[in-house]
Amino acid sequence: MNGLAVLILAAESGVKQTRWAESAVPKQLIQVRGEALLARTLRLLAERGVQAPWLLTASEALASYPVPSWCPLQRETKAHSLLAAEAVTAAGDLLVLYSDVYYSEAAIDTILASQGTRFYGRDGRSAYTFKDYGELFAVRIADADRGRARDALERAIRFYQDTGNQSFWSFYRLMAGLPLSDSKAIERRVFVDIHDETDDVDFVEEVPLLLAAIDKPLSWRLRHLVRRLSLANKRRRDRARGLSGGALEAV
Repeated sequence: MNGLAVLILAAESGVKQTRWAESAVPKQLIQVRGEALLARTLRLLAERGVQAPWLLTASEALASYPVPSWCPLQRETKAHSLLAAEAVTAAGDLLVLYSDVYYSEAAIDTILASQGTRFYGRDGRSAYTFKDYGELFAVRIADADRGRARDALERAIRFYQDTGNQSFWSFYRLMAGLPLSDSKAIERRVFVDIHDETDDVDFVEEVPLLLAAIDKPLSWRLRHLVRRLSLANKRRRDRARGLSGGALEAV
């Protein structure tokens, strides 16, 4: 796609990596219905005209994929990696994907079709994988916002150094004009909701939940219905408290 640089982040060296320490393979290479997570993402991009995304990684196994790869020197958090990536990205819009996310085809279509600076994710509990917290799945930074994004990334790194909080939600809050201290705030101007089987994989035990969300057996369908009803009731309670036009939960 002309004018769009695509980065896939797989370089973090911080504490999040310890969640996967007992697995025999990097989490980006776990097989989901016979296809590794990273291979799936690359295939979905190629099918949509993205031919040479940059893979930011320190792993020889991941760097063996037939796409340009680069290892950022500073990679303790996603903010570190993305800030360092200016070394390999030209002017234009920048799309950032995660290497450990299972993207549905609809999610990839939504992400690639959007314009301007956008954050794509789920702002709370999942009715598909049944996680009880929100997730960010991708970020698009418009060319006109690259300078502002650089400042926000530097602030996010300082926030991490001061607090130990390496969540990429801090970058979202800074770009959206929200206070870093409010971990539950969501504003809808730059946030695009993706609520389907798309999810990232942090722990080995989450893989069966992802597979169930993809295959949708009867036991999953019953649990899905209960969760959807619960989320609908929460939205009604929020509206009753006058929150429908304000902040919504994002953990």
